[in-house]
Amino acid sequence: MSFLNVLIDKLNDAIYHNEVALNYLHSRKVTDEEIKLFKIGYSRVIATTNDGTEDHKCFMAETYNGKALESKITFPIYDILGNAAGILGRAIDTKEFKFYLTLEAKFLGAFFGLVQALPIIYETGRVFVVEGPFDLLAFRKVYPNAVASLTAELTDAQYSILSMFAKDIITVFDSDGPGRKATERALEKWPNIKTVCLGWKDPDAGLKYLEFEKFKKFVQKKINEVTMFL
Repeated sequence: MSFLNVLIDKLNDAIYHNEVALNYLHSRKVTDEEIKLFKIGYSRVIATTNDGTEDHKCFMAETYNGKALESKITFPIYDILGNAAGILGRAIDTKEFKFYLTLEAKFLGAFFGLVQALPIIYETGRVFVVEGPFDLLAFRKVYPNAVASLTAELTDAQYSILSMFAKDIITVFDSDGPGRKATERALEKWPNIKTVCLGWKDPDAGLKYLEFEKFKKFVQKKINEVTMFL
């Protein structure tokens, strides 16, 4: 088992002993079932086991020996085979974050939530792409065949991954400046991509201000307007 798999499991175990982290996630409408399913974690101190790999060396260098992930909510990233491919740390009180990917994932591309969404993507032939982890956790409550690109962009490698499993790729990027630019670039590069603008800044904001049933109806209406002819 790689150092990253071990670290992810430790962080997921540790979060259940931190009331502040759990309360924060619950306030963002993240359920205990989702914390378990996605192995979301938290720890004030990051300690890893050196497995002698180049990935561990890069992790220590890029995260300042793990300190850049300390006291942050962590979101594990897996490849299509279920192997740990990276980790995203997000601060509770600020928007500060740290993003680490293995050498292979940097080359092949990666998403948050891909492994969990793959069965539904297979079944429907359709995938929705949002930006951040909280956007994904909000949007998947309505459409579980969704993944998070983790940046305001869809890379060539990420597009190739999704094209392997889905006929229809629908982006639901944020409605801010970077999100609009990312949508424009995606439409220019890949004509088969569809895009949906929810009107809210992002899906997470929509769920925050609407009760779930209203959020569900709102999202379904927006999606149906774009995808009914796919």
